[in-house]
Amino acid sequence: MDGIGESAAILLKLTPQLYHKARMEETARETVLNSSERAGAYLLERFSGESREVIYELCLDRKGKLLACKRLGEGGVSYADLDIRKLVENALLTSASAVILAHNHPSGVALPSPEDYATTDRAKQALATVGVPLTDHIIVADQDFVSFADSGYLL
Repeated sequence: MDGIGESAAILLKLTPQLYHKARMEETARETVLNSSERAGAYLLERFSGESREVIYELCLDRKGKLLACKRLGEGGVSYADLDIRKLVENALLTSASAVILAHNHPSGVALPSPEDYATTDRAKQALATVGVPLTDHIIVADQDFVSFADSGYLL
């Protein structure tokens, strides 16, 4: 950019991303995700602008208040690996009463794949060993989301 130094140019370029991150962190402190609709709306904003598949863990207290939103992994355009150890560790460190798993489909189609079902089963089993229920797994694509709980898969 003409007329300003390199540091100022970098700051101006990063300002929108920094603002978005700060806004999400501020919102998280007061966020209650006690329904798939609320969780889905929160996640639509969280995944905004992601071009690769990303996995998040939402750690909740007994009333559904968001304790932490942890990024668990990042993959390519059509996959992301889940770190089960990190999933369980985050739940324990935040004293979560429940966990929602979430990831995006950059392809724009929110339908679960066979791998998504397998990942859900692995996460549910791992969290059960420490007494923390997996209450939902939400897939976000564009401005749409699918809830495993609403579809009856996580009963």
